[in-house]
Amino acid sequence: MALALSVTLAQAACVATAPAVSVAHGPVRVTNGGQPFQMWEGALARKAADAQCGAGGVKVSIYDRYDRATGAWVYPEGCA
Repeated sequence: MALALSVTLAQAACVATAPAVSVAHGPVRVTNGGQPFQMWEGALARKAADAQCGAGGVKVSIYDRYDRATGAWVYPEGCA
C-alpha cells in the first residue's frame, strides 16, 4: 500500500503543466505579410490565422469574411 502511494506521488511530481499562451480575445484579422490578400486566397489566409493564433488555431464560423477595403480576412470568433 505504501509503495503504491509513493509511486503515485512520484509520478505526479513528474508531470508539468503547459505554459500559458496569450491569445487574442476578439476578431482575428490577417493580411499577407502586410500586403492585402485576394478574395480567392482564403486557404492561405486560414493558414496565416492558425499561425497567428498558435496551437489552438482560429475558430472557424459561417461569419468569416473577406474585407475588400483592407484586403484582410476576418475571423470574428477569434482564436480557439
